[in-house]
Amino acid sequence: MLISRQMDLRRAKCKLSCMGQNRSHVVSFATIAAIASTLLPFTAFAASLTVSGVTFSDELGGLVLQRVTGEGSLDDPFVITERITDINGGTLVFRVSPTFGNEIGTQHSIGFAIVKIVENGTDFPWTSFEIELQSTLGTPSDYGDGLSFGQGSSAGRPFTASGFDQVTLIDEPYDRIEYDQGKVPIGSHATFRFVVSETLPLQEAYLAQRPRRPIAEELGAPSTARLGFLPEFGNRFSHRG
Repeated sequence: MLISRQMDLRRAKCKLSCMGQNRSHVVSFATIAAIASTLLPFTAFAASLTVSGVTFSDELGGLVLQRVTGEGSLDDPFVITERITDINGGTLVFRVSPTFGNEIGTQHSIGFAIVKIVENGTDFPWTSFEIELQSTLGTPSDYGDGLSFGQGSSAGRPFTASGFDQVTLIDEPYDRIEYDQGKVPIGSHATFRFVVSETLPLQEAYLAQRPRRPIAEELGAPSTARLGFLPEFGNRFSHRG
């Protein structure tokens, strides 16, 4: 009987010890989870806003999407408010429902007008800016993907911007708008007006946006030539605002 009781006591002590170890593990895992949550990448907190069948997202980082309103037509464009925080710019992801249609009267199956209100959240004033369409992330859109700034139409022309005196539209060999001769101070806003079209619906597409600092600060280069842009090719439309 005494031996039996001793064995029961040992089992009870072992059980209590194991429970303590398990609790220790629970606390340990909880602590790790709490720490890990603070280390999650920006994309975990990305904003994704859907308006009238088009979804805009800042999931790729570099910018903070704040608000989207409008219907996408020339009279009621999508007004996208955002803040660029990365010195290298940011990429806005957009996904268009195949049933969205064309709101700008062009020959494309999908078309919509955009007004972007962009805050300079970087640590330098912008003197130049560029917006580039991409159907494949990291690769400029070309003629073959059907994505463009309303190529072959006059919809929304001329494209305009506040904060920059010169706007240059490039249709080929890539789809890009370049903004020059301006200055957007830190904390100030620039406004860009343009249209986007798709010949065939794309599952996903991108608007890459890249600000440029004053030339004297750009890589410490003394040249007066504009830095950061590729050589000028293709069909261009340029005007002064």
